[in-house]
Amino acid sequence: MVEQTQPDSTLPHRPYRGVLAVQVIALVLLVGASLLGQFALFLEVPLCVAAMAAFTIFWPFRGTWTDRVLGVLAGLISLVFALNALGSGTVYPSLNANDALTIAATPLIHWACVYVMLLALFTVIGFARQMARKERTDLLRSLSQSLTGVVAMASMPGWLFVVVSASCVAFTGPGTWAAIVVSVIALALMVLMVIASRFWLKDFDPDPAVPAPWVGIALLPVMLLGLVAFAVTLALLLCQYGPIFVD
Repeated sequence: MVEQTQPDSTLPHRPYRGVLAVQVIALVLLVGASLLGQFALFLEVPLCVAAMAAFTIFWPFRGTWTDRVLGVLAGLISLVFALNALGSGTVYPSLNANDALTIAATPLIHWACVYVMLLALFTVIGFARQMARKERTDLLRSLSQSLTGVVAMASMPGWLFVVVSASCVAFTGPGTWAAIVVSVIALALMVLMVIASRFWLKDFDPDPAVPAPWVGIALLPVMLLGLVAFAVTLALLLCQYGPIFVD
């Protein structure tokens, strides 16, 4: 007689179809908003805020509320500085640039500096928190999960910068083909991140008290793709204004 194993009721439900649906909807909205040109921010900002709020509520990691608070702080700081970089830029020093490429890329350069400083600061904070624990079991896992949440939240505002390329001049000559290559690479990275989330879904270990943590797993690659959106925007600016592609 074969003994049947009862399913562990403590394991979280892992509906991959739901994860895929959330990712497709989020990416379609974010990419679609980028096609609005100069008006993209009117949709991109609410989408970024909604994704960050949902990620905080459906936190996909096993941690404390302190981890979530740190993630929220990183996300809010990143968002505020991204909006300022795209707007008045009053909190940043002037680059005194004259060439078209540097002028167009100034918001990206400003935010990139803030992003790097944020990661350095929150890495130090995260390491100090782990060292202050009396019991340092699973130290690396706790640190990596906490920092992953911070990186995801801080990366989400990277989606806002697609408006920079969308509002610039049209591509001409060899820059058109270079832009197509960049777009294909960006699409491939999106697909790879979506595929990777299926493996993350199998291995993730959320807090049992968190409702539907699979939503957080679904949003994780979408938020990390904010860095890809940022990098793609910078690459497209090079295709538009770079000395190689400008006649």
